[in-house]
Amino acid sequence: MSQEEGMSEELEEGIEWLSKWYHIPSVLALFVFALWARARTWSNFVVDGTVMFSGNDAWYHLRQVEYTVRHWPQTMPYDIWTNFPSGTSVSQFGTIYDQVVATVALIVGLGSPDQTTVRLTLLFAPAVIGAGIVPIAYYLGKRVGKNRFSGIAAALIVALSSGVLLRRSLVGFSDHQVAEAFTQALAALAIVVALQVADSEKPIWELILDRDVAGLRKPVGYGALAGVALALYMWTWPPGIVMVGIFGLYVTIQAIIDHLRGTSPEPMLLVSGVIFAVTAVLMLLPFDTFGIAPTNFSLLQVGLAAAGLVWSGFLAGLSRILDERSEPVWTYPIGAIGVLGAVSLGLFILSPGIADLMADQLVRVFGGIIGQDPTGAAATVGEIAALENPGDALYSWYGFVHIIAVVGVVLALARQTVTSNKRSELLFVSIWLAVAFSMTLTQVRFGYYLTVPVAVMAAYAIGTGFTYLSTAARRASTDVRPYQVMAVFTVLIVVMAPMVMATGDRGMPQDAVTQSNETYNSGPGGILGWDSSLEWMSENTPTVGNFADAGNNVSYWGEYAKTDDYEYEEGSYGVLSWWDYGHWITSEAERIPVANPFQQSATEAARFLLAQNESQADQVIGEMSDGENRDTRYVMVDWQMATGASKFSAPPAFVDGVSASDFVRTARVGNAGFYFYSQNYYDTMVNRLYRYHGSAQDPRPVVTNTVNTEETDFVETYQSLEEARQAARQSGGQVGGVGPNPAERVPALEHYRLVQVSDATVNPYQAAHSQLLRLFQYGLSPTRLGFDNRSIGLAAEPNPHYTKVFERVSGATIEGEGPAGANVTASVTMRMPNANDTFTYTQQAQVGENGQFSMTVPYASTGAGDWGPEDGYTNTSVRATGPYQLRTDLQTETGNGTEQLIMYNGTAHVTEGQVIGENDSASTVELSETVLTERDRNETDGNGTNSTDGNETDDGTGGNTTDDATSDLVDPRTVGVEQSPSARIAG
Repeated sequence: MSQEEGMSEELEEGIEWLSKWYHIPSVLALFVFALWARARTWSNFVVDGTVMFSGNDAWYHLRQVEYTVRHWPQTMPYDIWTNFPSGTSVSQFGTIYDQVVATVALIVGLGSPDQTTVRLTLLFAPAVIGAGIVPIAYYLGKRVGKNRFSGIAAALIVALSSGVLLRRSLVGFSDHQVAEAFTQALAALAIVVALQVADSEKPIWELILDRDVAGLRKPVGYGALAGVALALYMWTWPPGIVMVGIFGLYVTIQAIIDHLRGTSPEPMLLVSGVIFAVTAVLMLLPFDTFGIAPTNFSLLQVGLAAAGLVWSGFLAGLSRILDERSEPVWTYPIGAIGVLGAVSLGLFILSPGIADLMADQLVRVFGGIIGQDPTGAAATVGEIAALENPGDALYSWYGFVHIIAVVGVVLALARQTVTSNKRSELLFVSIWLAVAFSMTLTQVRFGYYLTVPVAVMAAYAIGTGFTYLSTAARRASTDVRPYQVMAVFTVLIVVMAPMVMATGDRGMPQDAVTQSNETYNSGPGGILGWDSSLEWMSENTPTVGNFADAGNNVSYWGEYAKTDDYEYEEGSYGVLSWWDYGHWITSEAERIPVANPFQQSATEAARFLLAQNESQADQVIGEMSDGENRDTRYVMVDWQMATGASKFSAPPAFVDGVSASDFVRTARVGNAGFYFYSQNYYDTMVNRLYRYHGSAQDPRPVVTNTVNTEETDFVETYQSLEEARQAARQSGGQVGGVGPNPAERVPALEHYRLVQVSDATVNPYQAAHSQLLRLFQYGLSPTRLGFDNRSIGLAAEPNPHYTKVFERVSGATIEGEGPAGANVTASVTMRMPNANDTFTYTQQAQVGENGQFSMTVPYASTGAGDWGPEDGYTNTSVRATGPYQLRTDLQTETGNGTEQLIMYNGTAHVTEGQVIGENDSASTVELSETVLTERDRNETDGNGTNSTDGNETDDGTGGNTTDDATSDLVDPRTVGVEQSPSARIAG
């Protein structure tokens, strides 16, 4: 044998080996690539040695996983550490997803994992699960396309596609959604295999009657496995009952098609019955409520699966009866649809509540098709909003793959019509794809379901084309063999994967196929702005159960029996914030939020944040209390909640009778939209807390021109408030409306005090810039439209800390004597040490005819260190720099033939004990008369406050001024504005 012949034989052997095993290195390479793309930013989530997560729900999964590690294998039955003052059932959390992650953490931690090990396990879980969808896609593609080439194509599409599935499977996004996609795809694969077995084995009822175990082994066995997979999907996510509905829809359509074609649907229906039966039995294991609840393990999951079993039996029996009677084939669909309609009508009459629930669920699935998108409060949640511009979105996710998938569906349906070789699984995957697309149109988050069926049907079309070309090549007697094409394809996959993963200088990705914007720039996000405040709260507020030194201990990891309304121990308290932040408060601060991302108590939180006065806010607080010493004590707000271009637009959707336009409106500035505020906004509690820290706020001579903004400056300032009001009347604009500037006076709060601000800050001009960004998008000049440096400063936040913590206190009383009818203003300067900044709280009262006045203030001027968490109170970090300064308006008196300007002033100390209610006595002050000198007159305006010239702007809190220097001004085009999961920004 010559050397060339030997080499040729070795090459042939190598090619034959590759043709047999090429799929293994291909799928492995795609899996590794998918895992790398999803996990490459993991180090971004380790901040100062602490593992962080992105989003909201991941933090509650952390709590569930940590609980399960401590109580393995039990998950949390009821959680009293959220939804104060009642607690909540964990519902869709504490499922098998959390059990699996906890089990892995226990294994990795050798039975006793530390907190870091648990967090790292949860951190990587979405990336590993997301990459695990790649081999499932391979087997689905292979099964549907009947060749490994289709399998590789499906795996390749899943590995390289972007969109919702990619985002939900990134490291750190440790929600259950990627587990939903994984288990749904696994269930679909198991159903496809079971249907193929049914087509090949053709089991019938007589095999059961004859107890033919051999003939039933494969159909029943694979049907049972499919039932296990379907139950596993619902164990991960109880609303996964949607897959039972998809399969039931398929069973109905397939049975009708089979009967119309003269083929018995019995084999398919027998296997389907097994799938439904096993699913129903397994859903009894996590069963926890006798109600009908899609988000709980309830009668709905068990009942619908059992109904599928009955329905499969009915369809099989109806087909037999009609065949035996030689009835026309068209009587079968009429009978099936007629019975289905009669059952639906009966359900509507006998149990309208269940009928309404089913209708609501159908709208969640098909609402996008019929034009019923989420509205009201649901529309404010970004992930459940309708998919906008579907064509553009699908192209950005899949390129042209979704079009190829449509071709695949057409080919599949055509095969059902024109060929006698039955392929039941093709119709099932086509229906799965159609429903997943409808769900995505209705709620964009369901895009994580869409990727796999799109990939599988596209792979089916590609595989069909490949088979056609291979057949044509064989008929033409060419030298090209299919396995040689496969070998070339494999080499491309194996070689391309490392090339795609290559990075350039500084680790930046080189190739767009890595979807760098989604996989490279991921990080914890907004939690970083809250972290220091949450940590502060965990260390500087009383433990739950020990407020006011009650002496109770509420266990954070305790097991609590399921109940409708937990009776909290005395000394327990809640923390109010917008619902987005509830899980952060639970997991990081170990305190009890009132509202949470389950949207529990979201309406109450919205009513508090939008309350127009303190009494309204207190009424809401009273409704969220559970006894005198079981109360909502703290409020946490961040800059987004107080900003019209961000989360402020969400709360109005939760309150009847109000809308976002009552508080925030949009003016047209050129071709762009700009937000401005009404007086209703400035009176809201969220504004009075975040911007004013509870202090009073007077209007300033600032006019926002909302009409003809191309002809006049958008923001103008005047020498006096009267001039500003006159200008506003003439221009059709309004006084104030930007930044912290109201149109009318906003009174001070009496029972809410700032106790901490976050270390994290926002660019002081970010609120203004979030709007100016719109102008730059249209190439407009802010200066030309009236946004000079001064007006930008007017629109900016006065104290741009990311998060601020407030305490609800009894408040202290200041009493005194002064001239009858005079207005007395009390002010105290408060220092925020971690911010190296101060603000001034001001309160006002009027002296009565008897010469007496009284006011309530929430800030102590002394004694802050006398009370702390060990005493059941707050170790406030915001403390006074001195006593309260009290003074009256200027009084004009005539004496000795001359007029004198007189002001009455004095000082008073308010102790911490008085503020928190441990000391009921009042602080007293007697105002002393001061005759102003000429110099005093020049330095004091008519309201008894220091004057400001045209180059200074008041900080909105009563005393500080901000110079108009622009050296620190940041180009607004470089400012990134984080968007809310609960707010959709219009414009």
